[in-house]
Amino acid sequence: MPANEILVVGSINMDLVFRLPRLPQKGETVGGGEFAAYPGGKGANQGVAAARLGVSTGLVGCVGQDEWGNALIEGLRLEGVDTAWVQRVPGPSGCAGIYVGPRGENSIAVAPGANSRLEAAFPAGAREAISQARVLLTQLEIPLESVEAALRLAKKGGVTTILDPAPARALPPALLALVDYLTPNALEASALTGIEVHCWNTAAQAARQLRGQGAGTVIVTMGKLGAFFSSPQGQVRIPAPAATVVDATAAGDAFNGAFAAALTRGVAPDEAADLGAVAGALAVTKKGAQPSLPRLAQLREAVAVPW
Repeated sequence: MPANEILVVGSINMDLVFRLPRLPQKGETVGGGEFAAYPGGKGANQGVAAARLGVSTGLVGCVGQDEWGNALIEGLRLEGVDTAWVQRVPGPSGCAGIYVGPRGENSIAVAPGANSRLEAAFPAGAREAISQARVLLTQLEIPLESVEAALRLAKKGGVTTILDPAPARALPPALLALVDYLTPNALEASALTGIEVHCWNTAAQAARQLRGQGAGTVIVTMGKLGAFFSSPQGQVRIPAPAATVVDATAAGDAFNGAFAAALTRGVAPDEAADLGAVAGALAVTKKGAQPSLPRLAQLREAVAVPW
């Protein structure tokens, strides 16, 4: 079996989405909403995002032995994601409850379910797949020891590593030293550094601190403002294309999937981040996580894509 160019190690969830007239406050019930269920999870979303852009992509993760698990695996296969290393484990699949307000803003609660069962001692085939990929993409909706194990395998094999530190948690310098590209959003960068990120200057401060802690290049995504790219070679402000926000749920996943895909095609990292920003802007214009992720034809309609 040929190696996948991108190997994603991460979460697989079923998203239960409630579109509401406004987000509820503590203790409040808000009626008049609409409900839909979509496949999601940051790992699965990012895998689909890359696969839709024409890059061979595999996923290492876990689903439960339930009907959701069946549906989640089948959905990934239909999107062209290699699920050879998606394990079925006892118990329920992961689930996210997503509340979306009228301007696309959201609040998300996650029950990890099977995702918490992804062990750092990956099966031999999964270890080989990680070490033979061109890019490893991972996040923090799985156990931290599994994230670190995947990063170590990738670095040992000379694989480019991307960590989306979401949801934010304390990261030891030894783990950050394994990360070629760290891609927090503004809230995550704030949580990781203690610096309130709300403008280009504060993004630069947070990125500098994270690079000082060991990360190679830091890309702080900042919604409609764009993204701040900070590398050893310099820093770049990447503006976001104008977009009408319908649902911002998977914007970061679209960014990371497109960024990883572009790196596999030899695109310069700052230009790859620019493509990621366009993909993220396209994603917010549609409902749902995976349904909103742009395909290659859609991305080409919005921007020049060098593959």
